[in-house]
Amino acid sequence: MKTGVDSTKASAATEDAPTSSFGSSVYGGRPTFAMTRREGSNGGAVTLYELLPEEQATARRDRLERRGRSLNIESFEEVFDDSSADEATRWDWEGWTAVKIARLDGCRFRALSPLIKETVDGAELDATTVTTSGVGDLFLPETVGVRLALAFRGIKPLQRVDRMRALCRGIARMGDEECYYWHAKCRAPSSPNGEKALRTLLTDHL
Repeated sequence: MKTGVDSTKASAATEDAPTSSFGSSVYGGRPTFAMTRREGSNGGAVTLYELLPEEQATARRDRLERRGRSLNIESFEEVFDDSSADEATRWDWEGWTAVKIARLDGCRFRALSPLIKETVDGAELDATTVTTSGVGDLFLPETVGVRLALAFRGIKPLQRVDRMRALCRGIARMGDEECYYWHAKCRAPSSPNGEKALRTLLTDHL
């Protein structure tokens, strides 16, 4: 299956395209994504957040609301105040927010778990923090967060397990540049069908 995008298409990507180079953060190495694991009625539930300064998060929400879309913003303290992760205290998070991407449990989380493990382990982090039982927080560098954001966004409305797994396999095969392209496309106010296009690309053959 071909999932590549040509350089012209990628360079013309959307108004929310990242300003940093792949794998680095414009915030001096600070993690820009985080996952939390909490126990729920269906067992473990994992939520992915993007970490943004409040001004940036509010501006993005305002742009989305003008297009009839929404954005769930919580303060960093609301989500991570009791976190035992080193990253929660290594940086000053005052004025930062946790922008919720998606919360997954049950079959969606199980379908996504291999991609979480492969992506997180590849960054030399410990995926078991969020894939095993109990409560845990895992802070992520930008490239890891961008790839997982595609999966969390893409898998949420799917009902069939074979489509969930196909989506995750397709994202696992993408290069970093392609992940950034689709991440920008999926979250841009001017591209309301980005997530649907991604799901079509990766699961329509089933």
